[in-house]
Amino acid sequence: MFDAARCDFCGDCLAQCSYMEFSPEEAGKEFQKLVQGDEVDWLHDCITCFACNEYCSKEARPFDLILKRLEEGGNFADGALLQQMAERFEAKSEPRPVEIKGKVMSLCVMTGNMPWAPQGQLFEDLTILKGLPYFCHVLFAHMGNESIMHQRMQKAVENLAQSGAEEIIFVHEDCYALLQDIAPRAGIDVPFKVVHFFEYLRDYLQEHRDRITPLQMKVAYQRPCASRHTPAEVENTLQEIFSLIGVERVKRKYDGIDALCCGVEAAGPNLKLFPRGKNIEPFKDRNIADARDNQAETMVYLCPMCFKSLHEKAHAAGLHNYMISDLCRLALGEELPEEKPL
Repeated sequence: MFDAARCDFCGDCLAQCSYMEFSPEEAGKEFQKLVQGDEVDWLHDCITCFACNEYCSKEARPFDLILKRLEEGGNFADGALLQQMAERFEAKSEPRPVEIKGKVMSLCVMTGNMPWAPQGQLFEDLTILKGLPYFCHVLFAHMGNESIMHQRMQKAVENLAQSGAEEIIFVHEDCYALLQDIAPRAGIDVPFKVVHFFEYLRDYLQEHRDRITPLQMKVAYQRPCASRHTPAEVENTLQEIFSLIGVERVKRKYDGIDALCCGVEAAGPNLKLFPRGKNIEPFKDRNIADARDNQAETMVYLCPMCFKSLHEKAHAAGLHNYMISDLCRLALGEELPEEKPL
């Protein structure tokens, strides 16, 4: 929720935005208009990457207000499409009872997006939670709607808690962001420990260090938008993983706090998330060129939708494409499934 008491209209939120062009002075005035409820002509230039929340040193959460105004406007995404997506991702049943064996991991709906990814030794001996009852609904923020996410948050937490797990590993960054940050801020109690996938990967690699063959690879990491909600130590854990598997993360412009959104357009077959006409292709091209020009051989992803959005362009530019778990599996001596896209 936007905290007006913390906002001093410094303008950093808009001035640092990669998709708008404002001086700090202009940005401060424009954001003040938004707070006052005035109409602003830049609102639909937002691509909902959450970055302005991270840019704000006062922790006022400016994106939360932008999202509220987008929903109030009601025309950010096509209404019929929004309803279609809301119905598609609504759980129609209760989660199935599970018997906990080993660690508990939530895959959300990741297996539907990329069934080839959550396979192999990293995912063995785990209790897996997957399917719509565990879906986090953060995607609706990308459609300019916060209500659907908030209305379904409590039930998602309850479904996860119903597993009986004391701690749950979250593979998808959106899920982790919801449980670690968004839900608690909304006053929802999360009755289990929320564990980031990176923590699990690092610990697994450390336990099986004797089986690792360093990959000797230079990579560019595609940071998910939801990482704007995650603590700084998560990035430190990723670096530990890269060190363990012998991977160098190249220094480039569009990384860390300056990361560009992947520009995802499809949530599934023939479903367009962004019908509003903003041309995101130049930003995708800039992102890929930045990786290639800084000697990266590979684009590495945590988010399946980032992979889906960028892997063809990256491949055309001569880059390999791997999920972070793919790299760990390779370092541990596994062969990846043939159906994995290049």
